[in-house]
Amino acid sequence: MRIDRDIYSLVVKAIFRSRFNIEVQYNDFDPKRTDAYVLLGNHPCLHDGIYTSTYLKEPPMPVISATMFVNPIMRFALTVLYPSISKRKGQNDIITVRKMMQVTKSGKGVMLFPEGNSSYYGKESPIPYSTVKLLKKLKKDVVIVKTNGAYLSAARWGSKTVKNGLIELIFTTLYKAEELASLSLDEIYNGLSEALKFNDYDWNRERLYKYNPKKRALGLERFIYYCPKCGKHQTISTKGNKVFCKHCGEIAHFNEYCFLEGLDFDNLVDWGKLQQSVLPEISKKAIYTYGTLYKIDTVKYKSKKLGDVDVELINDKLYLLYKTNEYCFDLDKMVGLALTFKEEISFDYEEETYFIKLKDPMLLYEMIKYKTGGLH
Repeated sequence: MRIDRDIYSLVVKAIFRSRFNIEVQYNDFDPKRTDAYVLLGNHPCLHDGIYTSTYLKEPPMPVISATMFVNPIMRFALTVLYPSISKRKGQNDIITVRKMMQVTKSGKGVMLFPEGNSSYYGKESPIPYSTVKLLKKLKKDVVIVKTNGAYLSAARWGSKTVKNGLIELIFTTLYKAEELASLSLDEIYNGLSEALKFNDYDWNRERLYKYNPKKRALGLERFIYYCPKCGKHQTISTKGNKVFCKHCGEIAHFNEYCFLEGLDFDNLVDWGKLQQSVLPEISKKAIYTYGTLYKIDTVKYKSKKLGDVDVELINDKLYLLYKTNEYCFDLDKMVGLALTFKEEISFDYEEETYFIKLKDPMLLYEMIKYKTGGLH
């Protein structure tokens, strides 16, 4: 099995090296380290844990979203070739914490990305305070892997990666195990938050790496739902490097550095803030979209397609209409709401787990968060 894992690592490493230009700095960290430690990283794209692990002799056991295990191929890789710890997104999973403690006590490290969700717009999101409590319990060295450029190379919403996009991996020991005991939770939290800050646009203003994208804009309509020119929502479409509004025509395009041209801002961080600011106005009307509804068996890690649905978000209820069937979810009873992969939102409702593949998942996700007081 060790041979299988080594082959898997070599294949994955070859794939990522052929697609991206990856630069690694180890600093005071030994990549051949085999003892138990906690590796924490910022989370700019969906594949961070995979390519990071290929640059370590004995990779820590990663904490992976449970939804990744639904795919049979991924389930095989994450259980047989590269054993991982399953974590249900959006929920405080006590079982997961216990597994992590068992792993470190057995002498093996663990790897996690405290932000939970990979970056929506190219900048970090807040880290849950529970992370530092976990570090106190584990009592192991804390190592940081800071990643720059991964969002510009492979944006979460994107349909295409940027060939030869630059990705920097910078390893640094943040805290030795003995330091953790003498530091307060606030001190650890502030240090960790500062160490994991990133903004790929600010980084590339200085680095000026030419990504030369060809189809950078494809898929952006999944996450961008508001046109800053006409003030309408659900009007965005894309082609190649260009962004269009059905009312305004072409409104922006990505240049060779992956910056936006044509708007009052040049990055998606500002666009994301802008569209969140208009949610109170958008919320005054019903939202209509469409998608495909699935039910997830979180024990067997299997999904069952329930059907294509018309989606309506009206006041405090989410309606999913399928032929003669209608699903109605009270927003305040939806638990563990998360935006997973590129186009899905998942949630628990009355002891069942669902996910919906959507045309415009970010609008629905942020609107539900806004209506339930969870968007800050």
